[in-house]
Amino acid sequence: MKEVEIVVDKRISDRKIEHLKIPVKADVQHKHNYFRNIKLIHYALPDHDLEEIDISVDFFSKKVSAPICIAGMTGGHPIAKDINAILAKAAEKENIILGVGSQRAGIEEIFKDSYKIIREKAPNIPIIGNLGIGQVSSKSFKNDIFQKCISMIDADAMAIHFNALHELLQDGGNTSFKLFNKHFQTIREEFSLPIIAKETGNGFNKEIVNKLEILGFDGFDVGGLGGTSFAAIESERNNNVNKNYTRNPAVLFRDWGIPTPISILNVREVSEKMIISTGGLRSGIDIIKSIALGANIGGIAFNFLISAWKDYQQKSTMNTIREIRTLKNEIRSTLWLINIKNINELIGNKNKIVLFGDLYQWINQ
Repeated sequence: MKEVEIVVDKRISDRKIEHLKIPVKADVQHKHNYFRNIKLIHYALPDHDLEEIDISVDFFSKKVSAPICIAGMTGGHPIAKDINAILAKAAEKENIILGVGSQRAGIEEIFKDSYKIIREKAPNIPIIGNLGIGQVSSKSFKNDIFQKCISMIDADAMAIHFNALHELLQDGGNTSFKLFNKHFQTIREEFSLPIIAKETGNGFNKEIVNKLEILGFDGFDVGGLGGTSFAAIESERNNNVNKNYTRNPAVLFRDWGIPTPISILNVREVSEKMIISTGGLRSGIDIIKSIALGANIGGIAFNFLISAWKDYQQKSTMNTIREIRTLKNEIRSTLWLINIKNINELIGNKNKIVLFGDLYQWINQ
């Protein structure tokens, strides 16, 4: 297979490290987290012992210890290599799924080692690669690029991230996606590994889910409104594009999108395929709420960004391992308190939840 040319662009690397630092230092969370509008129904006399609760799940062809995915965050910078090594070591030790940040930088820059380190430190767990619609829609896109992303991390699955708002707001963003369907068809014809449609903070409506289902995606990462706002991150960056206007578009679109719980319902109404819930999950309780709505897995980035920065400073992995173990304990405890013995019993079990407030209004408008 022909080698993909690597073109160095320092802007991408600078943006990658800013995307790591800004969420830790600035308030870039969405103003409302819709998981707060979901209550789980307590069961006063659980039928099973706590130790009998099974939180393991299958992710395509691999079994993992819990329905937890460290959502894709970073790569393409020397510091990102260290962060990814920390995340990979912790995920491997705890046997959970690990998502990779956009691999564009690994293709276009000299920093592919910041991605390769992931499989080196995590030889056994499921790893999800990541490439954007901007790259797949490019006139210069070839399947060699997709193969390079797979090979870089020996991916078990690939995500194609849908980040139209990000592309609109960031310097040098690609805002032409007309070639996506054509290029994706060539990908689907050549590659048999699972391919996941991944939103990045703005969610999926039913119309686009139906289109993506027909195109042949194997799963969905709903990436809904409610967590970290990439528009807010762009408003914190020294972004020349957004300085041209009397109102900063990155501020205006800070809370743009479809809430994560609604995105889960939208996908599950159309598709029976794998759903990863991301966008505002901050605890094991949020993961359980997601699964009751119809998701299979809960994905979290923010918690692990915080823990990985601590580990980076302390030259450790223990903060990240403790966060994973905390989530596992919360998941098991919550299942016990709602009288559910395993994850499969909970998927789409809406009898275990009550919706209210803004979320209820959204559903019943």
